[in-house]
Amino acid sequence: MWMNNIQISRMRKNNLLILVLFSLALSNIALAQVQMSVWGGVNQTSFGGNPPEDAGYGDIRGLAVGANLDFQPTEDFVISLEPTFEQKGSTIDIHLEEGREDTTLKFKVKQNYFGLGLMFKINAGNFFVGSGISAKLLSSATLEFESEETDVKDAFINYDALAFFNIGYKIPIGGPSLFIELRYIQGLINIRSEESESDTEIYLSNFKTTGLRLSTGIMIPL
Repeated sequence: MWMNNIQISRMRKNNLLILVLFSLALSNIALAQVQMSVWGGVNQTSFGGNPPEDAGYGDIRGLAVGANLDFQPTEDFVISLEPTFEQKGSTIDIHLEEGREDTTLKFKVKQNYFGLGLMFKINAGNFFVGSGISAKLLSSATLEFESEETDVKDAFINYDALAFFNIGYKIPIGGPSLFIELRYIQGLINIRSEESESDTEIYLSNFKTTGLRLSTGIMIPL
């Protein structure tokens, strides 16, 4: 009987401890700062991975716009949700030898993505550094060659997963702050569709997005 009483007493203590920890977590959430930011910028991206035979990848530039909802449980630590629209892609340069002359055919793959990212940031004065992951949904993909565009969305899977690392600087302007940020982007998966098996399609290979993003925007406390 006394053993049961001891077990019940321990259970009550454990439940009380859990309740106290949960209450502390709720109080931290209630006291946390929340801010929103909107931004725009430019992506410079290309494909990584294995290019087609006798070919190489090159950079293209595209638009990037988005917003962030920042949850700041402490003064220096920030958790951020980031919805985005981004233009990405790559050039694919095919090198041909015709007699004594070398010819390069330049194809351009342009992709539009909608995405949602999860980012963790550390503030150090006006500077901040961070990293995170982002899931993307492919909206469209085209192949451009000699001013003609072809829809090649079926050549890619409908999603992408990225890791990123960023550094930035904030400029306070009263309550809000302006900021500028540089971000390195690295694809985590091969975005080529396995259903595309034709070796004659020059744009089919092992593709992973890689590149940089430079953006600027404004942070607004809520």
